[in-house]
Amino acid sequence: MKISHKLLRSFVGISLLTSLVGAVAIAQNQKIAKTLAITEAEHVAEVLATSISQDQDNYLKLAGVNHAKKLQDFANLLHDMQKRDIVVVNQHKLILADAVPKNVGTIFDDDKGNEIHQTMQDGNLRTFLEKSVDYPQGIKLIVVPLKTKQNHTDGAVILEWSSLYDNAIAQARPTMIVISITSLDCVILALIIGLRISSSIAKPLQSVTEVAQQVTQESNFDLQAPVTTQDEMGILATAFNHLIERVKTLLTEKEQRSTELQQALTQLHSTQQQLVQTEKMSSLGQLVAGVAHEINNPVSFIYGNLNYIDSYSKDLLKLVQAYQAHYPNPPQTLQAILDDVDLDFLNEDLPKVLQSMKVGAGRIREIVLSLRNFSRLDESEFKAVDLHEGIDNTLLILQHRLKAIPESLAIEVVKDYSQLPLVECYPGQINQAFMNLLANAIDALEESAQQTQPGKIWISTQVTADNRVQIAIADNGSGIPEILRSRIFDPFFTTKPVGKGTGLGLSITYKIVIEKHHGKMWCDSTLGKGTKFMIEIPVHQPESMPR
Repeated sequence: MKISHKLLRSFVGISLLTSLVGAVAIAQNQKIAKTLAITEAEHVAEVLATSISQDQDNYLKLAGVNHAKKLQDFANLLHDMQKRDIVVVNQHKLILADAVPKNVGTIFDDDKGNEIHQTMQDGNLRTFLEKSVDYPQGIKLIVVPLKTKQNHTDGAVILEWSSLYDNAIAQARPTMIVISITSLDCVILALIIGLRISSSIAKPLQSVTEVAQQVTQESNFDLQAPVTTQDEMGILATAFNHLIERVKTLLTEKEQRSTELQQALTQLHSTQQQLVQTEKMSSLGQLVAGVAHEINNPVSFIYGNLNYIDSYSKDLLKLVQAYQAHYPNPPQTLQAILDDVDLDFLNEDLPKVLQSMKVGAGRIREIVLSLRNFSRLDESEFKAVDLHEGIDNTLLILQHRLKAIPESLAIEVVKDYSQLPLVECYPGQINQAFMNLLANAIDALEESAQQTQPGKIWISTQVTADNRVQIAIADNGSGIPEILRSRIFDPFFTTKPVGKGTGLGLSITYKIVIEKHHGKMWCDSTLGKGTKFMIEIPVHQPESMPR
Protein backbone atom coordinates (compact mmCIF):
# COMPACT_ATOMS: atom_id res chain seq x y z
CA MET A 1 0.00 0.00 0.00
CA LYS A 2 1.25 3.48 -0.84
CA ILE A 3 2.33 5.85 1.92
CA SER A 4 -0.21 8.43 0.74
CA HIS A 5 -3.00 5.90 1.15
CA LYS A 6 -1.74 4.92 4.59
CA LEU A 7 -1.60 8.56 5.67
CA LEU A 8 -5.04 9.25 4.25
CA ARG A 9 -6.48 6.18 5.98
CA SER A 10 -4.87 7.27 9.26
CA PHE A 11 -6.41 10.74 9.07
CA VAL A 12 -9.76 9.27 8.01
CA GLY A 13 -9.56 7.04 11.10
CA ILE A 14 -8.80 10.09 13.25
CA SER A 15 -11.77 11.86 11.66
CA LEU A 16 -14.08 8.93 12.37
CA LEU A 17 -12.76 8.74 15.94
CA THR A 18 -13.46 12.46 16.35
CA SER A 19 -16.96 11.95 14.97
CA LEU A 20 -17.49 9.05 17.37
CA VAL A 21 -16.34 11.17 20.31
CA GLY A 22 -18.76 13.91 19.23
CA ALA A 23 -21.60 11.40 18.89
CA VAL A 24 -20.79 9.96 22.33
CA ALA A 25 -20.70 13.49 23.76
CA ILE A 26 -24.11 14.30 22.23
CA ALA A 27 -25.58 11.01 23.47
CA GLN A 28 -24.13 11.64 26.91
CA ASN A 29 -25.55 15.16 26.86
CA GLN A 30 -28.95 13.78 25.97
CA LYS A 31 -28.63 11.21 28.73
CA ILE A 32 -27.70 13.91 31.24
CA ALA A 33 -30.68 16.01 30.08
CA LYS A 34 -32.92 13.01 30.48
CA THR A 35 -31.53 12.26 33.93
CA LEU A 36 -31.99 15.86 35.03
CA ALA A 37 -35.54 15.88 33.67
CA ILE A 38 -36.37 12.62 35.45
CA THR A 39 -34.80 13.88 38.66
CA GLU A 40 -36.79 17.07 38.51
CA ALA A 41 -39.96 15.12 37.63
CA GLU A 42 -39.35 12.75 40.53
CA HIS A 43 -38.89 15.69 42.86
CA VAL A 44 -42.09 17.34 41.66
CA ALA A 45 -44.02 14.05 41.81
CA GLU A 46 -42.80 13.32 45.33
CA VAL A 47 -43.74 16.82 46.46
CA LEU A 48 -47.18 16.34 44.90
CA ALA A 49 -47.56 12.91 46.40
CA THR A 50 -46.58 14.18 49.83
CA SER A 51 -48.96 17.13 49.57
CA ILE A 52 -51.82 14.96 48.42
CA SER A 53 -51.12 12.42 51.15
CA GLN A 54 -51.18 15.10 53.84
CA ASP A 55 -54.15 17.10 52.59
CA GLN A 56 -56.35 14.44 51.20
CA ASP A 57 -55.85 11.58 53.53
CA ASN A 58 -59.50 11.22 54.19
CA TYR A 59 -60.42 11.21 50.58
CA LEU A 60 -58.14 8.41 49.44
CA LYS A 61 -60.27 5.61 50.61
CA LEU A 62 -62.19 3.27 48.39
CA ALA A 63 -64.58 4.87 45.93
CA GLY A 64 -65.36 7.81 48.07
CA VAL A 65 -62.55 9.77 46.57
CA ASN A 66 -63.72 9.49 42.92
CA HIS A 67 -65.01 12.99 42.74
CA ALA A 68 -63.01 14.76 45.37
CA LYS A 69 -63.34 18.34 44.26
CA LYS A 70 -60.32 19.61 46.15
CA LEU A 71 -58.06 16.93 44.61
CA GLN A 72 -59.36 17.76 41.14
CA ASP A 73 -58.80 21.45 41.74
CA PHE A 74 -55.24 20.71 42.75
CA ALA A 75 -54.63 18.75 39.49
CA ASN A 76 -56.16 21.57 37.45
CA LEU A 77 -54.06 24.19 39.25
CA LEU A 78 -50.86 22.23 38.57
CA HIS A 79 -51.79 21.84 34.91
CA ASP A 80 -52.50 25.55 34.58
CA MET A 81 -49.32 26.66 36.34
CA GLN A 82 -46.74 24.25 34.94
CA LYS A 83 -48.54 23.04 31.83
CA ARG A 84 -48.04 19.58 33.11
CA ASP A 85 -50.58 16.73 33.23
CA ILE A 86 -51.21 14.93 36.52
CA VAL A 87 -53.26 11.85 37.25
CA VAL A 88 -54.09 10.51 40.70
CA VAL A 89 -55.22 6.88 41.00
CA ASN A 90 -56.12 4.68 43.91
CA GLN A 91 -54.92 1.14 44.53
CA HIS A 92 -57.23 -0.19 41.83
CA LYS A 93 -55.86 2.29 39.25
CA LEU A 94 -59.13 4.20 39.36
CA ILE A 95 -58.54 7.80 38.32
CA LEU A 96 -59.39 10.11 41.23
CA ALA A 97 -58.12 13.32 39.60
CA ASP A 98 -56.93 14.16 36.11
CA ALA A 99 -55.98 17.28 34.17
CA VAL A 100 -58.54 16.01 31.70
CA PRO A 101 -61.75 15.94 33.83
CA LYS A 102 -63.57 13.47 31.62
CA ASN A 103 -61.06 10.78 32.55
CA VAL A 104 -61.97 10.94 36.26
CA GLY A 105 -63.67 7.77 37.37
CA THR A 106 -62.10 5.63 34.65
CA ILE A 107 -59.39 3.01 34.99
CA PHE A 108 -55.90 4.05 33.97
CA ASP A 109 -54.65 1.28 31.70
CA ASP A 110 -52.05 3.06 29.54
CA ASP A 111 -49.16 1.50 31.47
CA LYS A 112 -48.61 -1.48 29.24
CA GLY A 113 -45.93 -2.81 31.52
CA ASN A 114 -48.16 -2.48 34.59
CA GLU A 115 -45.71 0.08 36.02
CA ILE A 116 -48.37 1.64 38.33
CA HIS A 117 -49.20 -1.62 40.09
CA GLN A 118 -45.46 -2.48 40.49
CA THR A 119 -44.77 0.95 41.97
CA MET A 120 -47.57 0.59 44.50
CA GLN A 121 -46.24 -2.89 45.38
CA ASP A 122 -42.58 -2.01 46.01
CA GLY A 123 -42.80 1.78 46.50
CA ASN A 124 -40.13 2.53 43.80
CA LEU A 125 -40.56 5.29 41.21
CA ARG A 126 -40.98 4.23 37.62
CA THR A 127 -41.18 5.89 34.21
CA PHE A 128 -43.11 4.69 31.19
CA LEU A 129 -44.34 5.95 27.85
CA GLU A 130 -48.05 6.41 27.31
CA LYS A 131 -49.20 6.12 23.72
CA SER A 132 -52.74 6.94 22.60
CA VAL A 133 -54.67 8.25 19.68
CA ASP A 134 -54.15 11.79 20.90
CA TYR A 135 -50.45 11.23 21.49
CA PRO A 136 -49.15 8.82 18.81
CA GLN A 137 -45.53 9.79 19.62
CA GLY A 138 -46.14 8.97 23.30
CA ILE A 139 -45.96 10.95 26.53
CA LYS A 140 -43.25 10.40 29.13
CA LEU A 141 -44.82 9.66 32.53
CA ILE A 142 -43.41 9.04 35.99
CA VAL A 143 -45.23 7.04 38.74
CA VAL A 144 -44.81 8.02 42.43
CA PRO A 145 -46.58 6.01 45.19
CA LEU A 146 -49.11 7.77 47.48
CA LYS A 147 -48.42 6.84 51.07
CA THR A 148 -50.44 7.62 54.16
CA LYS A 149 -49.01 8.76 57.46
CA GLN A 150 -48.82 5.15 58.46
CA ASN A 151 -46.62 4.57 55.38
CA HIS A 152 -49.27 2.53 53.55
CA THR A 153 -49.54 2.89 49.81
CA ASP A 154 -53.08 3.84 48.89
CA GLY A 155 -52.55 5.00 45.36
CA ALA A 156 -50.17 6.68 42.97
CA VAL A 157 -49.50 10.01 41.32
CA ILE A 158 -48.75 9.88 37.61
CA LEU A 159 -46.90 13.00 36.41
CA GLU A 160 -46.07 13.90 32.77
CA TRP A 161 -42.38 14.93 32.42
CA SER A 162 -42.08 15.26 28.60
CA SER A 163 -42.04 19.02 28.96
CA LEU A 164 -39.21 18.77 31.48
CA TYR A 165 -37.29 16.55 29.06
CA ASP A 166 -37.99 18.87 26.17
CA ASN A 167 -36.83 21.85 28.25
CA ALA A 168 -33.66 20.01 29.25
CA ILE A 169 -33.00 19.02 25.65
CA ALA A 170 -33.69 22.58 24.53
CA GLN A 171 -31.20 23.87 27.06
CA ALA A 172 -28.62 21.23 26.02
CA ARG A 173 -29.23 21.70 22.29
CA PRO A 174 -26.77 24.62 21.86
CA THR A 175 -24.10 22.54 23.53
CA MET A 176 -24.90 19.56 21.29
CA ILE A 177 -24.87 21.83 18.24
CA VAL A 178 -21.47 23.18 19.26
CA ILE A 179 -20.23 19.63 19.80
CA SER A 180 -21.63 18.54 16.41
CA ILE A 181 -20.11 21.51 14.60
CA THR A 182 -16.81 21.03 16.40
CA SER A 183 -16.79 17.32 15.53
CA LEU A 184 -17.62 18.09 11.90
CA ASP A 185 -14.92 20.75 11.78
CA CYS A 186 -12.44 18.32 13.28
CA VAL A 187 -13.38 15.72 10.65
CA ILE A 188 -13.01 18.22 7.82
CA LEU A 189 -9.78 19.60 9.28
CA ALA A 190 -8.36 16.11 9.71
CA LEU A 191 -9.26 15.22 6.12
CA ILE A 192 -7.73 18.45 4.79
CA ILE A 193 -4.56 17.99 6.84
CA GLY A 194 -4.40 14.35 5.76
CA LEU A 195 -4.78 15.24 2.10
CA ARG A 196 -2.20 18.04 2.30
CA ILE A 197 0.34 15.95 4.18
CA SER A 198 -0.31 13.02 1.86
CA SER A 199 0.13 15.29 -1.14
CA SER A 200 3.25 16.97 0.22
CA ILE A 201 4.88 13.61 0.98
CA ALA A 202 3.41 11.24 -1.58
CA LYS A 203 3.85 13.39 -4.70
CA PRO A 204 7.59 14.04 -4.22
CA LEU A 205 8.07 10.38 -3.31
CA GLN A 206 6.12 9.36 -6.40
CA SER A 207 8.29 11.65 -8.56
CA VAL A 208 11.48 10.20 -7.08
CA THR A 209 10.13 6.66 -7.52
CA GLU A 210 9.20 7.27 -11.17
CA VAL A 211 12.62 8.74 -11.91
CA ALA A 212 14.30 5.78 -10.17
CA GLN A 213 12.26 3.29 -12.20
CA GLN A 214 12.97 5.14 -15.44
CA VAL A 215 16.69 5.29 -14.67
CA THR A 216 16.69 1.55 -13.92
CA GLN A 217 14.69 0.54 -17.00
CA GLU A 218 16.32 2.87 -19.54
CA SER A 219 19.80 3.12 -17.96
CA ASN A 220 19.51 6.86 -18.56
CA PHE A 221 21.60 8.49 -15.85
CA ASP A 222 21.00 12.00 -17.21
CA LEU A 223 17.56 12.05 -15.57
CA GLN A 224 17.04 14.10 -12.40
CA ALA A 225 14.27 14.03 -9.80
CA PRO A 226 12.46 17.41 -9.47
CA VAL A 227 13.32 19.35 -6.30
CA THR A 228 10.23 21.44 -5.48
CA THR A 229 10.69 22.03 -1.73
CA GLN A 230 13.47 22.68 0.75
CA ASP A 231 12.15 20.28 3.39
CA GLU A 232 13.13 16.66 4.00
CA MET A 233 11.56 15.60 0.68
CA GLY A 234 13.65 18.18 -1.15
CA ILE A 235 16.75 16.94 0.66
CA LEU A 236 15.80 13.37 -0.31
CA ALA A 237 15.35 14.33 -3.98
CA THR A 238 18.67 16.23 -3.98
CA ALA A 239 20.46 13.27 -2.38
CA PHE A 240 18.88 10.94 -4.95
CA ASN A 241 20.08 13.20 -7.79
CA HIS A 242 23.57 13.17 -6.32
CA LEU A 243 23.36 9.38 -6.15
CA ILE A 244 22.40 9.21 -9.85
CA GLU A 245 25.31 11.49 -10.77
CA ARG A 246 27.68 9.39 -8.69
CA VAL A 247 26.45 6.16 -10.29
CA LYS A 248 26.81 7.77 -13.72
CA THR A 249 30.36 8.83 -12.88
CA LEU A 250 31.22 5.36 -11.60
CA LEU A 251 29.72 3.69 -14.68
CA THR A 252 31.58 6.10 -16.96
CA GLU A 253 34.81 5.39 -15.13
CA LYS A 254 34.08 1.67 -15.32
CA GLU A 255 33.43 1.87 -19.05
CA GLN A 256 36.59 3.91 -19.53
CA ARG A 257 38.58 1.46 -17.47
CA SER A 258 37.02 -1.43 -19.37
CA THR A 259 37.79 0.25 -22.69
CA GLU A 260 41.33 1.03 -21.57
CA LEU A 261 41.82 -2.54 -20.36
CA GLN A 262 40.41 -3.91 -23.60
CA GLN A 263 42.64 -1.61 -25.61
CA ALA A 264 45.61 -2.54 -23.45
CA LEU A 265 44.80 -6.23 -23.87
CA THR A 266 44.44 -5.82 -27.62
CA GLN A 267 47.63 -3.79 -27.76
CA LEU A 268 49.42 -6.38 -25.65
CA HIS A 269 48.18 -9.18 -27.86
CA SER A 270 49.13 -7.22 -30.96
CA THR A 271 52.54 -6.37 -29.51
CA GLN A 272 53.05 -9.99 -28.56
CA GLN A 273 52.20 -11.15 -32.06
CA GLN A 274 54.31 -8.43 -33.58
CA LEU A 275 57.21 -9.40 -31.36
CA VAL A 276 56.77 -13.00 -32.46
CA GLN A 277 56.50 -11.87 -36.07
CA THR A 278 59.49 -9.56 -35.69
CA GLU A 279 61.46 -12.33 -34.03
CA LYS A 280 60.50 -14.65 -36.88
CA MET A 281 61.48 -12.04 -39.43
CA SER A 282 64.71 -11.38 -37.53
CA SER A 283 65.48 -15.08 -37.35
CA LEU A 284 64.55 -15.47 -41.00
CA GLY A 285 66.72 -12.47 -41.87
CA GLN A 286 69.64 -13.92 -39.95
CA LEU A 287 69.09 -17.29 -41.61
CA VAL A 288 68.84 -15.69 -45.05
CA ALA A 289 71.90 -13.55 -44.40
CA GLY A 290 73.83 -16.57 -43.14
CA VAL A 291 72.80 -18.74 -46.07
CA ALA A 292 73.53 -15.88 -48.48
CA HIS A 293 76.94 -15.39 -46.92
CA GLU A 294 77.78 -19.09 -47.04
CA ILE A 295 76.62 -19.38 -50.64
CA ASN A 296 78.26 -16.15 -51.69
CA ASN A 297 81.81 -17.30 -50.88
CA PRO A 298 81.90 -20.47 -53.03
CA VAL A 299 79.80 -18.85 -55.74
CA SER A 300 82.18 -15.89 -55.84
CA PHE A 301 85.09 -18.33 -56.01
CA ILE A 302 83.45 -20.20 -58.87
CA TYR A 303 82.38 -17.03 -60.65
CA GLY A 304 85.87 -15.53 -60.29
CA ASN A 305 87.61 -18.64 -61.68
CA LEU A 306 85.27 -19.01 -64.64
CA ASN A 307 87.17 -16.26 -66.46
CA TYR A 308 90.44 -18.16 -65.99
CA ILE A 309 88.85 -21.43 -67.09
CA ASP A 310 87.50 -19.68 -70.18
CA SER A 311 90.96 -18.28 -70.97
CA TYR A 312 92.68 -21.59 -70.26
CA SER A 313 90.19 -23.55 -72.37
CA LYS A 314 90.64 -21.16 -75.28
CA ASP A 315 94.44 -21.52 -75.02
CA LEU A 316 94.16 -25.30 -74.97
CA LEU A 317 91.89 -25.29 -77.99
CA LYS A 318 94.34 -23.04 -79.83
CA LEU A 319 97.11 -25.44 -78.97
CA VAL A 320 95.11 -28.40 -80.25
CA GLN A 321 94.27 -26.51 -83.45
CA ALA A 322 97.99 -25.65 -83.90
CA TYR A 323 98.94 -29.34 -83.52
CA GLN A 324 96.30 -30.26 -86.09
CA ALA A 325 97.78 -27.71 -88.52
CA HIS A 326 101.34 -29.02 -88.18
CA TYR A 327 100.46 -32.70 -87.86
CA PRO A 328 97.40 -33.26 -90.06
CA ASN A 329 98.03 -37.02 -90.04
CA PRO A 330 98.46 -38.14 -86.41
CA PRO A 331 99.26 -41.72 -85.44
CA GLN A 332 96.51 -44.26 -85.37
CA THR A 333 96.29 -44.38 -81.57
CA LEU A 334 96.04 -40.58 -81.31
CA GLN A 335 93.47 -40.48 -84.07
CA ALA A 336 91.35 -42.97 -82.15
CA ILE A 337 91.47 -40.69 -79.09
CA LEU A 338 90.55 -37.66 -81.22
CA ASP A 339 87.61 -39.51 -82.72
CA ASP A 340 86.46 -40.66 -79.29
CA VAL A 341 86.69 -37.12 -77.81
CA ASP A 342 84.92 -35.55 -80.83
CA LEU A 343 87.27 -32.63 -80.87
CA ASP A 344 85.18 -30.61 -83.32
CA PHE A 345 82.07 -30.75 -81.06
CA LEU A 346 84.19 -30.00 -77.99
CA ASN A 347 85.74 -27.05 -79.75
CA GLU A 348 82.25 -25.73 -80.54
CA ASP A 349 80.36 -26.58 -77.29
CA LEU A 350 82.98 -25.84 -74.60
CA PRO A 351 82.71 -22.01 -74.97
CA LYS A 352 78.92 -22.34 -74.73
CA VAL A 353 79.14 -24.43 -71.57
CA LEU A 354 81.53 -21.96 -69.99
CA GLN A 355 79.25 -19.06 -70.93
CA SER A 356 76.23 -20.90 -69.47
CA MET A 357 78.13 -21.56 -66.23
CA LYS A 358 79.13 -17.91 -66.09
CA VAL A 359 75.47 -16.82 -66.53
CA GLY A 360 74.27 -19.28 -63.87
CA ALA A 361 76.92 -18.20 -61.39
CA GLY A 362 76.01 -14.58 -62.05
CA ARG A 363 72.37 -15.42 -61.45
CA ILE A 364 73.22 -17.06 -58.13
CA ARG A 365 75.23 -13.97 -57.16
CA GLU A 366 72.26 -11.74 -57.96
CA ILE A 367 69.89 -13.90 -55.84
CA VAL A 368 72.31 -13.91 -52.94
CA LEU A 369 72.71 -10.16 -53.23
CA SER A 370 68.91 -9.73 -53.27
CA LEU A 371 68.59 -11.88 -50.16
CA ARG A 372 71.22 -9.81 -48.38
CA ASN A 373 69.63 -6.55 -49.48
CA PHE A 374 66.16 -7.70 -48.40
CA SER A 375 67.30 -8.83 -44.97
CA ARG A 376 69.16 -5.53 -44.52
CA LEU A 377 70.84 -6.78 -41.38
CA ASP A 378 73.69 -4.48 -42.12
CA GLU A 379 71.27 -1.57 -42.66
CA SER A 380 69.01 -1.63 -39.58
CA GLU A 381 69.67 2.03 -38.91
CA PHE A 382 67.90 4.95 -40.49
CA LYS A 383 69.42 5.90 -43.88
CA ALA A 384 68.59 7.10 -47.40
CA VAL A 385 68.02 4.24 -49.91
CA ASP A 386 66.71 3.53 -53.41
CA LEU A 387 63.13 2.21 -52.98
CA HIS A 388 63.15 0.72 -56.50
CA GLU A 389 66.00 -1.56 -55.46
CA GLY A 390 63.97 -2.76 -52.45
CA ILE A 391 60.92 -3.46 -54.63
CA ASP A 392 63.01 -5.35 -57.19
CA ASN A 393 64.72 -7.41 -54.51
CA THR A 394 61.33 -8.30 -53.06
CA LEU A 395 60.02 -9.33 -56.50
CA LEU A 396 63.13 -11.47 -57.03
CA ILE A 397 62.46 -13.32 -53.77
CA LEU A 398 58.79 -13.82 -54.75
CA GLN A 399 59.69 -14.85 -58.32
CA HIS A 400 58.77 -18.49 -57.69
CA ARG A 401 55.18 -17.46 -56.85
CA LEU A 402 54.82 -15.41 -60.02
CA LYS A 403 55.46 -18.37 -62.32
CA ALA A 404 52.69 -20.50 -63.81
CA ILE A 405 51.68 -23.62 -61.90
CA PRO A 406 49.05 -26.25 -62.75
CA GLU A 407 46.48 -24.61 -60.48
CA SER A 408 46.85 -21.07 -61.84
CA LEU A 409 48.33 -19.00 -64.65
CA ALA A 410 51.51 -16.95 -64.40
CA ILE A 411 51.24 -13.53 -62.79
CA GLU A 412 52.51 -10.59 -64.82
CA VAL A 413 54.21 -7.69 -63.04
CA VAL A 414 53.95 -4.29 -64.74
CA LYS A 415 56.35 -1.63 -63.44
CA ASP A 416 55.83 2.07 -63.92
CA TYR A 417 58.75 3.64 -62.07
CA SER A 418 59.28 7.37 -61.95
CA GLN A 419 62.57 9.04 -61.15
CA LEU A 420 62.80 8.87 -57.34
CA PRO A 421 65.32 10.48 -55.05
CA LEU A 422 66.97 8.54 -52.26
CA VAL A 423 64.38 8.25 -49.47
CA GLU A 424 65.25 8.41 -45.78
CA CYS A 425 63.79 5.33 -44.03
CA TYR A 426 64.47 2.07 -42.26
CA PRO A 427 65.26 -0.14 -45.28
CA GLY A 428 64.54 -3.46 -43.61
CA GLN A 429 61.11 -2.34 -42.41
CA ILE A 430 60.19 -0.78 -45.78
CA ASN A 431 61.18 -3.99 -47.57
CA GLN A 432 59.00 -5.95 -45.12
CA ALA A 433 56.07 -3.63 -45.99
CA PHE A 434 56.66 -4.25 -49.75
CA MET A 435 56.84 -7.99 -49.09
CA ASN A 436 53.51 -7.98 -47.21
CA LEU A 437 51.67 -5.97 -49.89
CA LEU A 438 53.06 -8.01 -52.82
CA ALA A 439 52.39 -11.31 -51.01
CA ASN A 440 48.79 -10.21 -50.35
CA ALA A 441 48.35 -9.26 -54.00
CA ILE A 442 49.64 -12.68 -55.09
CA ASP A 443 47.32 -14.41 -52.57
CA ALA A 444 44.36 -12.42 -53.92
CA LEU A 445 45.16 -13.40 -57.50
CA GLU A 446 45.57 -17.06 -56.56
CA GLU A 447 42.22 -17.06 -54.73
CA SER A 448 40.43 -15.11 -57.47
CA ALA A 449 37.84 -16.96 -59.51
CA GLN A 450 38.78 -15.01 -62.65
CA GLN A 451 41.01 -17.62 -64.29
CA THR A 452 40.10 -16.65 -67.85
CA GLN A 453 42.77 -13.92 -67.93
CA PRO A 454 46.26 -13.80 -66.43
CA GLY A 455 46.69 -12.10 -63.11
CA LYS A 456 48.48 -8.78 -63.13
CA ILE A 457 50.23 -6.67 -60.55
CA TRP A 458 50.90 -3.01 -61.29
CA ILE A 459 53.65 -1.21 -59.37
CA SER A 460 53.98 2.53 -59.86
CA THR A 461 56.01 5.19 -58.09
CA GLN A 462 56.02 8.96 -58.20
CA VAL A 463 57.00 12.06 -56.24
CA THR A 464 54.10 14.22 -55.07
CA ALA A 465 54.03 18.00 -54.90
CA ASP A 466 54.67 18.06 -51.16
CA ASN A 467 57.99 16.17 -51.55
CA ARG A 468 56.60 12.79 -50.63
CA VAL A 469 57.12 9.50 -52.42
CA GLN A 470 53.98 7.57 -53.41
CA ILE A 471 54.07 3.84 -54.14
CA ALA A 472 51.00 2.10 -55.58
CA ILE A 473 50.63 -1.70 -55.70
CA ALA A 474 47.46 -2.84 -57.51
CA ASP A 475 46.05 -6.18 -58.68
CA ASN A 476 43.14 -7.36 -60.82
CA GLY A 477 41.84 -9.83 -58.23
CA SER A 478 38.32 -10.16 -56.85
CA GLY A 479 38.55 -7.04 -54.66
CA ILE A 480 37.61 -6.45 -51.00
CA PRO A 481 33.92 -6.06 -49.96
CA GLU A 482 33.11 -2.62 -48.58
CA ILE A 483 31.90 -4.10 -45.28
CA LEU A 484 35.40 -5.51 -44.65
CA ARG A 485 37.44 -2.61 -46.03
CA SER A 486 37.35 -0.60 -42.81
CA ARG A 487 38.88 -3.50 -40.83
CA ILE A 488 41.71 -4.67 -43.06
CA PHE A 489 44.31 -2.77 -41.01
CA ASP A 490 43.03 -4.15 -37.67
CA PRO A 491 45.36 -6.61 -35.91
CA PHE A 492 44.42 -10.28 -36.35
CA PHE A 493 41.70 -9.51 -38.90
CA THR A 494 42.03 -11.71 -41.98
CA THR A 495 39.80 -13.01 -44.75
CA LYS A 496 42.14 -15.86 -45.56
CA PRO A 497 41.43 -19.49 -44.58
CA VAL A 498 42.54 -20.75 -41.18
CA GLY A 499 46.24 -21.53 -41.17
CA LYS A 500 47.08 -19.37 -44.17
CA GLY A 501 46.97 -15.88 -42.68
CA THR A 502 47.66 -14.41 -39.25
CA GLY A 503 45.93 -11.07 -39.82
CA LEU A 504 49.14 -9.20 -38.95
CA GLY A 505 50.67 -8.45 -42.37
CA LEU A 506 48.65 -5.34 -43.21
CA SER A 507 48.57 -4.25 -39.56
CA ILE A 508 52.37 -4.36 -39.33
CA THR A 509 52.70 -2.64 -42.70
CA TYR A 510 50.31 0.10 -41.57
CA LYS A 511 52.31 0.73 -38.41
CA ILE A 512 55.61 0.73 -40.33
CA VAL A 513 54.28 3.39 -42.71
CA ILE A 514 52.27 5.50 -40.24
CA GLU A 515 54.19 5.25 -36.97
CA LYS A 516 57.74 4.55 -38.08
CA HIS A 517 57.86 6.77 -41.17
CA HIS A 518 55.16 9.46 -40.59
CA GLY A 519 53.46 8.41 -43.79
CA LYS A 520 50.03 7.60 -45.09
CA MET A 521 48.45 4.35 -46.25
CA TRP A 522 45.03 3.63 -47.69
CA CYS A 523 43.19 1.15 -49.86
CA ASP A 524 40.97 1.55 -52.90
CA SER A 525 39.05 -1.53 -53.99
CA THR A 526 36.25 -2.36 -56.41
CA LEU A 527 34.51 -5.68 -55.91
CA GLY A 528 35.20 -7.91 -58.91
CA LYS A 529 37.85 -5.61 -60.41
CA GLY A 530 40.75 -5.49 -58.01
CA THR A 531 42.48 -3.71 -55.15
CA LYS A 532 45.05 -0.92 -54.93
CA PHE A 533 47.17 -0.12 -51.87
CA MET A 534 48.76 3.33 -51.70
CA ILE A 535 51.79 4.25 -49.57
CA GLU A 536 53.13 7.76 -49.06
CA ILE A 537 56.23 8.57 -47.02
CA PRO A 538 58.26 11.77 -46.81
CA VAL A 539 61.51 11.94 -48.72
CA HIS A 540 63.14 13.48 -45.65
CA GLN A 541 62.01 12.27 -42.23
CA PRO A 542 61.73 14.55 -39.14
CA GLU A 543 64.71 14.73 -36.85
CA SER A 544 62.91 12.89 -34.02
CA MET A 545 62.33 9.47 -35.53
CA PRO A 546 60.64 6.70 -33.50
CA ARG A 547 62.89 3.87 -32.49
